[in-house]
Amino acid sequence: MLGKLALLIFSFFVLLSVFSLILNAPLLIAYIKSDSMSPTLNKNDLVFINIFDRNFNEGDIIVFNSNGNWICHRIVKDTADGFITKGDANIATDQFSGKQAVLDSEIIGKIVSIDGDPINIPLGSGVETAENVFGKNKVLILFIFALGGILLLSGGEKRRKGKKYLRIRTSTLFIASSLLIIAVFSLANVIAFEKREISYGTTSAGGLREEWVLPGEEFSRQIEFENKGSYPYYYVLSSESPNLNIENGDFILYPGESKILEIHVKAPEDTNLHTEKIMVAKYIPLLPLEGIRALSNYPYLPVLVMDLEIALVLVLIYFFGNFEGEVIKIRKRWRS
Repeated sequence: MLGKLALLIFSFFVLLSVFSLILNAPLLIAYIKSDSMSPTLNKNDLVFINIFDRNFNEGDIIVFNSNGNWICHRIVKDTADGFITKGDANIATDQFSGKQAVLDSEIIGKIVSIDGDPINIPLGSGVETAENVFGKNKVLILFIFALGGILLLSGGEKRRKGKKYLRIRTSTLFIASSLLIIAVFSLANVIAFEKREISYGTTSAGGLREEWVLPGEEFSRQIEFENKGSYPYYYVLSSESPNLNIENGDFILYPGESKILEIHVKAPEDTNLHTEKIMVAKYIPLLPLEGIRALSNYPYLPVLVMDLEIALVLVLIYFFGNFEGEVIKIRKRWRS
């Protein structure tokens, strides 16, 4: 019983490590890298992330992406442009230095708390050394994890004349692997969604500064897109404002490629500060590009259709591969 429990816990952390490696994002657990949240959370504290609760409120401690870095800070204000955040030990908010408000799409989750107190486990400075080792030897360490899983699985099997057998049904292995493939594919698409913003002010002093325009003026802004991933993405841009005109709003970028897109804006007639938002959906193109574009009116629908496409292929492989009844048996000799 204890062996099965150990195997379950081990498998959970292996899968968690694989997902974090593929997505380059903290999932469910993370550790604090600075003292910006002290004394609430200290450097090298282990914390737990609730990635399922998307109801963010003032006072919540969240983990969000800021220019490629993952930050753990508290929400101090909810505005129309996004969340204003601040480390408990910091004097000013993160946005005081000119950074944009944190968007919902940039938040991976909130820190698990009990009665407002975050659950944390002090790990000590050794966790930094462990991260450096893991960062340089990811493939090797994942191989060691897999080998350790096989050794755990081999415990408690039936002994026959001094031999131990590890029996794994190929059908079970295939189904588990298929579910993992679909889950990783879905996350790789959905977590890549983002929002871009164009901020400006309408004023009679339009033109004195780049971000100032005259009321009712038509102007354009350039936005750069770069694929820093390891596989191609099909970009589909959609405007969340009637003031925007996006031309050539769907395109494909291969790893390392970039594109600058010109966005045309028709400023409102009033004098005020404005922020126009653009939804950027990114899809791994397993469907014809025309099909993805047609389905993208509902951003998550192409992902669902591609999941079904993958599932259909896997079902056909399972059916024609005749996995039912097949068993993988690993035999080892043990000295008494």
